[in-house]
Amino acid sequence: MARHTNDYKLWQHDPAAPKKAERIVIAKVRPEATAPRRASASALSASARAVRSAGVSPDSPLTRLLENGRVASITPVFDVGSGDGRQPASMLSGAARAGRSARRTESARLVEIRVSRDTSPAQLAAHLARMNDVEYAFVPPVRKLFGRRARASVDPLASRLWGHGAIRLGHARAARGFKNATGMTVAVVDSGIDSRHPDLKGVIAEYKNFLRESKKDFVGHGTHVAGIIAATAGNGLGISGVCGGKILALKALPRDEDEFDAPAYYRALRYVIGRAQVLNLSLGGEKDPAEIDVLRDVIDAGVVVIAAMGNEFEEGNPTEYPAAMREVCAVGATDELDKRAGFSNTGRHIDLMAPGVGILSTTPTFRYDGDGEREYDAWDGTSMATPHVAAAAALLLAKSPGMTPAQVIKKLTSSADRVAGAKKGSASYGAGRLNCQKLLR
Repeated sequence: MARHTNDYKLWQHDPAAPKKAERIVIAKVRPEATAPRRASASALSASARAVRSAGVSPDSPLTRLLENGRVASITPVFDVGSGDGRQPASMLSGAARAGRSARRTESARLVEIRVSRDTSPAQLAAHLARMNDVEYAFVPPVRKLFGRRARASVDPLASRLWGHGAIRLGHARAARGFKNATGMTVAVVDSGIDSRHPDLKGVIAEYKNFLRESKKDFVGHGTHVAGIIAATAGNGLGISGVCGGKILALKALPRDEDEFDAPAYYRALRYVIGRAQVLNLSLGGEKDPAEIDVLRDVIDAGVVVIAAMGNEFEEGNPTEYPAAMREVCAVGATDELDKRAGFSNTGRHIDLMAPGVGILSTTPTFRYDGDGEREYDAWDGTSMATPHVAAAAALLLAKSPGMTPAQVIKKLTSSADRVAGAKKGSASYGAGRLNCQKLLR
């Protein structure tokens, strides 16, 4: 899937990849380089005022880059006054409320730098990284989705929810004291969601589009992920989701051939703070230091982050981020025989596995890229395994709302079933396959 930095493989027939942003550099300024809050603007040049509006001191060397034309604009990734990253105490765990002031918000000092046409973004990023005022600078990598439409046609009305049996969901629901996750919200940062799908009506708590394009899910990926988590149960339609919770739908991944917008993606990640208890990331790519800073802020706020390992085992088995972050729960995919799916990436950072082959879920009710089945379809991918675990985390938090993200991940792994022939903690299977019955005991 990741044959090249810009590859974006969603289906097995490979649609056109989205474009990498060619003129964007992301930088993190050091605290001592931030602008004083009450500095007078009367004596500043236009470039100095522009730099200060981005939260950077007018005396910074960044001002000279604007003045000499190497940089077209400098803007903050996050607008402090926009409500990004709010943290109402009612939405945070007890541990997060107690410690949220102990660590500075790392992502607040990120700036987006638009590079002039006659300047090389890579060379400018290297130049910025050598500045005393800059902690790091880089050209942001593309984030790709890890779902693939299955080759074989599937009757969308057939009883195909084999994954529920594999993770012992029915046994968990039958146990005394089982509590559905109706009070929990799972954030899905993805390609959007078909909010008019009959099996998703009433489960979307909020839908926010961070891109400068239609809010529709023209890829279908986000709609499929959302259905695995929270498709309405007992309504006589299609399928049922794992947890019965609500979805915070955040569109930050573009349709085919559109340019990836890294700052929009970072804003979507940070928007989760105070609005959801679990974040599902069925996506990944090369290491991105800004993404790491934003997600650490999200996790410090008490949000459990679940991410896909990737689908490129047969294409070099690259290490994908954010799954490779130590604080993130990394999920691989199993098939109906409880074996690792042939495409599922491996690595020492893997935490556990979940069903990810032939997973039936919701798809857009309108025509979308790839000409897939409408309303319901079966897809493969670690993208499909990840929402099983995200929904299970929501069920666990519904039962034990005071747990920290680290405690949730530890419980997910310690209760997993060892897969036959694999040792617990192996680079292929991690702790094993998700078991909701043992998780919720």
